Amino acid sequence: MAPKKHGFGKRKRKSKQSGSNGVKKGKFANNTNQLPTGKPEQSIIEKKDYPSQSEDSSSEEEVNPYQELVSSIKQQSDSDKSEVESDSDDLEDSNDDVDNDSEDEDSVDGSDDNLDEKENIETSNKLDDAKHAVSENESDNSETSDKSEVEDSEEEIDESETEQDDEDLDAQNLDPFLEHFEKEISEEDVTKLSQSQWTKSEMKIPHLGKCTVRTIKGHPQKPDNSTDLKKMHVKQSLCNEVKTTNIKHGSEKGDLSPLQLMVFKILNQYQDLYYPCRTQETGEHLRLVYCLHALNHVLKNRKRVISHNTKMKLPGNEDKDYRDQGLARPKVLIVIPFREAALRIVDIMISLLKSDEKSMVSNKKRFYSEYKLDNTDQRRGAKPEDYESTFTGNTDDHFRIGLGVAKKTLKLYTNFYASDIILASPLGLRTIIGSEGDKERDYDFLSSIEMLIFDQADILMMQNWDHIIHLMKHFHLQPKESHGTDFSRVRMWTLNGWSKYYRQNIILSSVSDPQILSLFNKHCCNYNGKITLHRPETKGSISQVVVQLPQVYHKLSCSSYSQLADDRFNFFLQKILPTHKDPVLAQTLIYVPSYFDFVRLRNYFVREDLSFVYISEYTKDKTLSRSRNQFFHGNAHFMLYTERVHFYRRFKVRGIKHIIFYELPLFPHFYSELCNMLIENRQENSSCTVMYSQYDVQKLTEIVGSDRASHMISSSKHIHMFVTGE
Repeated sequence: MAPKKHGFGKRKRKSKQSGSNGVKKGKFANNTNQLPTGKPEQSIIEKKDYPSQSEDSSSEEEVNPYQELVSSIKQQSDSDKSEVESDSDDLEDSNDDVDNDSEDEDSVDGSDDNLDEKENIETSNKLDDAKHAVSENESDNSETSDKSEVEDSEEEIDESETEQDDEDLDAQNLDPFLEHFEKEISEEDVTKLSQSQWTKSEMKIPHLGKCTVRTIKGHPQKPDNSTDLKKMHVKQSLCNEVKTTNIKHGSEKGDLSPLQLMVFKILNQYQDLYYPCRTQETGEHLRLVYCLHALNHVLKNRKRVISHNTKMKLPGNEDKDYRDQGLARPKVLIVIPFREAALRIVDIMISLLKSDEKSMVSNKKRFYSEYKLDNTDQRRGAKPEDYESTFTGNTDDHFRIGLGVAKKTLKLYTNFYASDIILASPLGLRTIIGSEGDKERDYDFLSSIEMLIFDQADILMMQNWDHIIHLMKHFHLQPKESHGTDFSRVRMWTLNGWSKYYRQNIILSSVSDPQILSLFNKHCCNYNGKITLHRPETKGSISQVVVQLPQVYHKLSCSSYSQLADDRFNFFLQKILPTHKDPVLAQTLIYVPSYFDFVRLRNYFVREDLSFVYISEYTKDKTLSRSRNQFFHGNAHFMLYTERVHFYRRFKVRGIKHIIFYELPLFPHFYSELCNMLIENRQENSSCTVMYSQYDVQKLTEIVGSDRASHMISSSKHIHMFVTGE
């Protein structure tokens, strides 16, 4: 009994028997969960060894091999025509709006089936023409002409595909995809990875700068010197559209820039990457790079499954063991903060997949109506450039969408278990994953994620970082349901529970933060190694403070990072607050990055009956206006001001005479923005007080500069002063 063939769909079709070779025809023969195979019959023909006509040309019973070829394919085309007629409605309905949570998987996969069936009909028609040409010119050169006709028809079937179809040839060419996912790591490697026994080294990568490389191999894997995407095993159909796509997103020449090329080389080697140097200028360029890498990965995986499905139809291969799949179909998860980012990613993918007029995007109209925002929605008031760049477009942070990827097709709003790529926000994922004890929760779609991408991780921190931590705890857990999985096709390292050691993790951020770095170090354990880029040396945002302002930095002692919040609170109550209670230091703004610290301070101020107002991200507009007005007129001594309200609203708070940075801000330019708000009171005795610890090295570096930060951390003195301005 042949094993059940597994793919990714759930569509069932009746198999049809061939009268000649005993191979079951039809795309889904004996297969209840399989990708559309496109042109399976052509692959079968290529594997056959036909006898030469010159061996026994006098035999009357000898059948021309090419005629046999034409006859077999024509029979298949006749059977496929009936399927096309019965399924023609699927293609017409592929762009209809379908609910994401209840979409029928048959309609999801129907568009791909029809494309493949039409290609089969076109193939049979072309071979019929070739058959007539052969019958009119039967000669001693018939074998040569047959061979050339077959080759021509193959080129017409798929002109854009030039890669080798056989995985053995791919292995000889050292395809990173096969090298990474076909390798079986040893128990010793698993032990090293589970205990974080990394070999650490420093190196400098061209166009990226200094970086820290961690590997269990003992030596870092350097990016190759190739500049040709084809030689890096990128699908030909994607290579053809890279230049056009790059021009659409800001590149002048279209070719990948040195930065893009170097980042892609690292990603293409399936190494983890932490890139904390993302800027407004490079953001779209990096987005194109990881979209290209994700599509290349999905198409290779899909092609490999189809190839094995075709081989299993050959006589004698029914019982052959192919390990090429995971426990669920989704392979790539991209976590982004806003719908606008999802819109740009989909636009890039559509552009990269568009190879000819047959390209199709299902549910495109619905997608643009839900994710694209009209330009009429303009924000009032002049805001900084980085604010306008961040909050352009649809800034809704609750969304999730599945993408089904084929060679020339992108299906939007597919069910998660029929998707190859998932785009989602942390909140959108959290509402599906749920919490312990929830009746309706689902995280099985995270069981076989092979590529995890966090883009704009700094903005994700401004939402709710707890959602990210919760997400990381639900990767690669044992599924509650099988979801149509054929376990005979599941990779052994997946069954061993080692999937997290094969998952590639990519984190892009504009700042370096201990929480992001902790996530990368703790939850990212790719056996192929991990690269952490260093931010370049800087003079610090303190150089952008234009107001004449003395700034006093207080270093607090802390025994461990877990005690940092308590030590900072006690230091503030004992050293900082008593001095600033003096009426001379009225109208003091206290900048608090953490909401938990904000709540702690607010409760203390209420208990002590101190004169204060507060503004947080949860403050209602009416209360917010009243608080700003009271502080401006001096009716409140203190104002508690959170970092997230400044990030989302970017207020220009008037009436500030003194500032206390309870903790260094995540975004270094916030420091100069707040200090420059004192410019209205520059003739008075203003002051700035900053608290920091030895765990704030990176934040301190971005504010005071590399040289000053190194001295302040290592110095035995606990108080340092700087004066800026005239």
